[in-house]
Formats: sequence, C-alpha cells, structure tokens
Amino acid sequence: MKLNFYIEFLTLGTFLFFLIINFINIEENNKTNRFIYLSYTLFIVFVNSIYYSLIYSSQTNSLYLVTSLLIVIFFIIHFIMSLFSKDYVRLRLLFIPFFFILMSFRYLTSFESNNSNNVTILFENNYLLIHIFSSLFSYTMLTISAVSAFCVNIKGKFLKKITYSNPFLNLLPSVYESEVISIKFLYITAFFLTLSLISGFIYHNIEYNNFYFFFNNKVILSIVSLVLIFIFLIFHRLNGFTALVTFKVILLSYLFINLAYFGIKVLE
Repeated sequence: MKLNFYIEFLTLGTFLFFLIINFINIEENNKTNRFIYLSYTLFIVFVNSIYYSLIYSSQTNSLYLVTSLLIVIFFIIHFIMSLFSKDYVRLRLLFIPFFFILMSFRYLTSFESNNSNNVTILFENNYLLIHIFSSLFSYTMLTISAVSAFCVNIKGKFLKKITYSNPFLNLLPSVYESEVISIKFLYITAFFLTLSLISGFIYHNIEYNNFYFFFNNKVILSIVSLVLIFIFLIFHRLNGFTALVTFKVILLSYLFINLAYFGIKVLE
C-alpha cells in the first residue's frame, strides 16, 4: 500500500515538473535544453511504465488500468515524435491541458470499485489485445491531430487580429506545418480505428457467437467517428478545406471518440 502511494506521489511530482520543463526554450537549436526536455520525457515514460506494471496485477477496475496504459502509450509516442520532429515539439505547450486532464482522470478512476476479480484477463485474448491497443493508438493519434488542428485555428485567428509579434505564437509551428501534422495523424487514426473495429468484431463474434452483440453504443460512436474521418479525408484530398472546417470536423470526431471510450463507461 505504501509502495503504491509512493509511486503515485512520484508520478504526480514528475508530471508537475514535466509541465515546467515544457516552458524551456528549445526552439533556437539549444542542444542542452533539447537534451533536458527529451531526457525528462523519457523519464516520464519510465515512471509511468513502472506505475502501470504495479497496478497491472492488482485487483483494480478496467477503466483505471486502460487509462494508465493510455498514458504510457501517449508519452512513448510523444517522446518519439519529439525526438524526430521539431515541428511537433513546438506543439508541446498545447498538450499540457490534455496531459493534465488525462492524469486527473486516471487519479479519479483509481477510486472506483473493482468491477472484476482480475481485469488482466482482458489481455489474454489476441483479438481483444489487438482491439485494446489499436483503440488506444487511434485515440492517441486523433488527440495529436486535434491539438494540431487547434494550433492552426488559434494561430490563424490571432494572425488576423494582431500586427505585432506575439511570443506565444512564435513558439508554435506555422499554420502549414500544423495542418500537415493534423492531416497525417488523421490518416493514422483512420487506420488504427479501422483495425480496432475489425479486431473487436472478430473477438465478439468468436467469444459470444452473436453478430448483434457487437453493436453497442461505443461501437456505433466509433463507426460514426470513422465514417466522418473518411468523408473528411476524401473531400480534403479532392477539394481541400479551410482550417476552421478541418478543426470542427476533427473536434467532432474527437468528442465522439471520448464519449465512446470514456464517457459511456463512466455513465454505466
């Protein structure tokens, strides 16, 4: 019990310090600051991986376990993208609210009563394992796409209203770079979301031998979100869309996914 408390305290402490690290200047090819930021981001991955490994074998609720795994996956991708993409790193301040909400959500779900004697059975079936990881990857990719689209939207609005250089805007990537990141990750989201639905369908068909059991509220919202993404990508490739339309479509898809993965589960 004390060990879990210390790990929880360490995780919270490292995360709060991570918020401060995000404000160091790494835009001007400062190798020392960049090394500090990347090293600490990797340390965050390490700490949260230990946290997840400790609660994995304990009797806890599935939402708490999956949220903890999502945090690990997101920080791993965040580290990899920060390592290889300078444009992505410039979005780091916009990720702070999302990181804060996700960490807070994990903390709140830790107080929920356990709904299973051993939730690790979720990871014993290969199809369900693929479904879980592809779902978490699709959520992560869509989050990155949403943050990039938000950057395009706010930067476009501020650039129209101001006639002087804004320090905050200078930290963010250009409108074009942000839009490229947003669209690229939207394609990756479509891939993982499709994989999630297919693997989930196969699992339910084998496990319950019932085609209709698969189509619950979560799946319907995920399908709606996927169809919306596909339609947007097709029309964007043919005609293109304004930054505002792109932001609205991605935001709508993001809300559907959040409701499907977390909202319905909380309301149950």
